[in-house]
Amino acid sequence: PPSRHQPVAILAQASQAQALRFPGRPWRAPPSPAVMALRMTTRRLAEKVPDVFVQFGLEQQFRFISHPGVMAVSKLLEMRHIARMRANFTQENILGMKAFDPELARKAQIAFDHKLPINFQQLEIIEDSLPRLLEEKKQLEAARAAVAKLPVGTYDFPKVDISAARPVPGQQDLQGTAMELAELMDPGCQARLLTGPAKEIASKIASKQLAK
Repeated sequence: PPSRHQPVAILAQASQAQALRFPGRPWRAPPSPAVMALRMTTRRLAEKVPDVFVQFGLEQQFRFISHPGVMAVSKLLEMRHIARMRANFTQENILGMKAFDPELARKAQIAFDHKLPINFQQLEIIEDSLPRLLEEKKQLEAARAAVAKLPVGTYDFPKVDISAARPVPGQQDLQGTAMELAELMDPGCQARLLTGPAKEIASKIASKQLAK
């Protein structure tokens, strides 16, 4: 069986062999596995992040190759409780809408004139919520500018005013949510679906919504 002193003997032989091949050069022991792993990690940090396959879409899926950051943003956009799709209408879109729904086209023209991205649920009540939507647009533009100015390596969200932005975490009303239009069309519909303390909370939130 190998002796416990065998690794020391092997190192001594390697040192003598190197001294004979390279006179005057000091012998150095080979790096440990931990040192090699650190070298490899440091080298990989300096390399470009490899592209990945990205799948986007729920009803109509398509795949492409891009940066992992693009994949993360794509997945966030698919989460309907985090992000809500909004349309940017063109004048051609509005002219086409007039053929089957003149009232909807009129509301879309309001969004187009104010350069407002909007989803179709909010489009139904755009005349009532237009002041908030315009303020939300200003606040989001300011927030984007503040985030763009952050130095590399800083990922804390800057202190900006998002009081008019909807939906946002912790909001105490239904503005901008999927329940807003339903509650306006059928007051109390959310509370009727719930039981217990949640029913009372939904009723209070709905009453605030209708009061506004």
